[in-house]
Amino acid sequence: MLQVYSPQINARITFIFDLIFKDILGLEYCVTDNREAFQKCSGPRLNYSGSRFDSEVFIQSSGLLFEKGIRPQTLRVSAWNGTKIFYETSAGSDLPFDIFAASFFLVTRYEEYLPSIRDKHNRFMAAESLAFKNDFLHKPLVNIWSVLLKQLLLKHFPELVFSSPAYSYISTFDLDNVYCYKGKSWARNTGGAVKSLLKLDFKGITERMQVVSGKLKDPFDHYDFHLTLHEKYGFPIIYFLLFAKKTRFDGALSPASKAYQILIDKIKEYADTGLHPSYYSDKNSGLLQSEVHHLAKALKKSVTKSRQHFLILSFPTTYQNLVKAGIKQDYTMGYQSHLGFRAGICTPYFFFDLKTDTISDLKIFPFCIMDSIMFDYMKIGPDKAWQHIQSLVREVKQVNGTLITVWHDRTFSNAGKYKGWRELFTDTVKIAYKK
Repeated sequence: MLQVYSPQINARITFIFDLIFKDILGLEYCVTDNREAFQKCSGPRLNYSGSRFDSEVFIQSSGLLFEKGIRPQTLRVSAWNGTKIFYETSAGSDLPFDIFAASFFLVTRYEEYLPSIRDKHNRFMAAESLAFKNDFLHKPLVNIWSVLLKQLLLKHFPELVFSSPAYSYISTFDLDNVYCYKGKSWARNTGGAVKSLLKLDFKGITERMQVVSGKLKDPFDHYDFHLTLHEKYGFPIIYFLLFAKKTRFDGALSPASKAYQILIDKIKEYADTGLHPSYYSDKNSGLLQSEVHHLAKALKKSVTKSRQHFLILSFPTTYQNLVKAGIKQDYTMGYQSHLGFRAGICTPYFFFDLKTDTISDLKIFPFCIMDSIMFDYMKIGPDKAWQHIQSLVREVKQVNGTLITVWHDRTFSNAGKYKGWRELFTDTVKIAYKK
């Protein structure tokens, strides 16, 4: 067991020590604020304070974890042995930066609590992040730093035993539409046909009529395809269901649709399910709780997982509302416009509320790959997308993280800009599943 000294033991210290030592490194540790007792320990020791005592491993503190409240941070990012670091410390520290403060800054999304430029949906933009500005968005730095800490500890205390979690893969799907035509009301299908007519899209009109009449399979109906891959490779699947009335930004099937209920009964037999909270629910906790209730009724079981529609995420309000609604796992942590690691980590972790300095029981599952980023924002096809996917999969595997990918129902239609993406999904599953 590792004995750790900290001059204070508060919620910030407990949160980040548990994350790095227990969750990432699988190392048993005990923390004390009693300097005299710590110095009497004869086993492996780590001192996290302002100065070294004697022969222990010393990580100099920058002070962030002993503060209360939120204040602007002046951070300078540099490189050390090829790895980006910040919260640099003095030469007397066994690591040249405060790994605990830097990790805390990233995973709590400290910068997203501060004033920043937002997009039209009031989302924090990747381009405003420290990671994007300093070219480390594609790196799970918290995991990489943790490996460096492990190497340092083993150098001084080779008797320490680490039981890091194994690499894992979760494939998730956002059902923004559920189906393209199937199950929609007469009014919605008629309106859609009129729009196609105005665009002189006669092929679309014909396809719609054939699907509605039952002569053709809906172009978004690829759930059997997902099931086949799931049975072959055994990876977990989570479907996030948009279960709300139609609005300008919410266009899935009506919760009352018979086709929707039939699909729900089918997919819940082989996949996990969660809520895709509607666009306006982020600012309406009552609406969120109503959607949780109605989806639970349709599933005939409690709803404990979610991912925000449009990735609408405001700190700390979004997560506070999810906690109140009974959600235990959230999969929103990632950018809508850029691939990579929004929180600098590829390990699930608990939400820390900086407003109240408390650790919640809501667990955050960060994703790093999403299809729409590549075809809507990066404007690239499957071939170029494959290069990015391979690179990110390698990053996660190298640190034994959890790889989470996001795909949408429309991606598998194999038409227009989506041509070839179904095959890309298969290739992604193969490389992601491979240990």
